[in-house]
Amino acid sequence: MRIFRSAALIATGVAFLSLGACAKHTTAAAEPTSGGSAVQTEVSSAATDQAPEQSVTTAATGTVSSAASSGDTATATTVSAAPRPWYADSLEKLGFYVFPAPVDVGDFTVESAKGGSMSLSKEKGKIVLLNFWATWCPPCRAEMPSIQALWDKRKDKDFAIIAVSVGEQKDTVDKFIADNKYSYPIYLDPTGRLGSAFNASSIPTTYIIGKDGKVIAGTQGGHEYDSPEVIAAFDELMAK
Repeated sequence: MRIFRSAALIATGVAFLSLGACAKHTTAAAEPTSGGSAVQTEVSSAATDQAPEQSVTTAATGTVSSAASSGDTATATTVSAAPRPWYADSLEKLGFYVFPAPVDVGDFTVESAKGGSMSLSKEKGKIVLLNFWATWCPPCRAEMPSIQALWDKRKDKDFAIIAVSVGEQKDTVDKFIADNKYSYPIYLDPTGRLGSAFNASSIPTTYIIGKDGKVIAGTQGGHEYDSPEVIAAFDELMAK
């Protein structure tokens, strides 16, 4: 499993969206695995490189001011703000936090509950719903029928579901799937390592991944994924 962006970057966006999520989770240390490190933190050096005598205004103003320690008058330079993603309005109305720019998380591989494995890179060209859940989590259980309905309606399109059971063994997950007759793709993260890498500190935690394999939005807590609004949003993403 290789993830090239800091989980903290994802956490910044989704931490405040945790109402209705289960707090119990399995945290795994981000230690190197045979396929690479669980998280290879990418830290911006901009803050440390900035000289003490400089001051930066808020991002909303779009200006940067700097003044030398000798008392020179500050000069203001207008900075162009990044354009707002075209899908932001529709996804925010659905309760998702939309990242200002897509987040490149690299690749990861998970084992299927039905056997075999799947890598995120194999789903390039599709819109992916990445959902972290557990059998003991009431909000997870409540939203799963709607995820099944979404899968039934869009599984033949450029759409994929990666539903990852966090911190549970295969036998537990297998029984739950059989009892509830779910057929959408479900995968296993028994150590909680992948969930930890994606900052799934509360579950359900869900991300939308674009066709290029980059995360565009995330949310925590249960949702209805088969509503006309949600289906229309996914159809719009798939059409681009």
